[in-house]
Amino acid sequence: MKFIYKVLGLSLSGVILGGIAVFFLLKGTNQKTMANTHSSSKVTEADWKQLQSLNTISGNIPDELRPLNGTTIKIPGFIIPLEDNQDFVDEFLFVPSPMACIHVPPPPPNQIIHVKMASGKKAKMTYGPVWLTGKFVISENSGKKIKASFEMIGSFTQPYM
Repeated sequence: MKFIYKVLGLSLSGVILGGIAVFFLLKGTNQKTMANTHSSSKVTEADWKQLQSLNTISGNIPDELRPLNGTTIKIPGFIIPLEDNQDFVDEFLFVPSPMACIHVPPPPPNQIIHVKMASGKKAKMTYGPVWLTGKFVISENSGKKIKASFEMIGSFTQPYM
């Protein structure tokens, strides 16, 4: 009888370890595929200094920021979830520092990107830094609780390295 339990235990361990290996192999392939699909289209790496140059009082868009409007950008930052899901989110605020949050006082509007992930896509919720890639739009959405000077349709996030 002990022999049967040992065989069952080893079989179950093999199935679990095999499943974990397949999961990580498929996960790596999926990230490589996503990176390849975005390398074919032009992705501009942006930084928060460019975004902070937007004058929030006058609304004047500086010449260095204007070319980013309507393009696909990649920018590092932190996710502030707007929903309760602890694993994946499809709408969130993106900010330059982990200390920025929507509590009083919130960051200035030129340091907040309101992100909605593209249809059917979700961002993995993490409290560490990530790269966000997606279509960037300069658009003040003042009718909402949080004033953000920018919006993005997110394509994907990946760990910041």
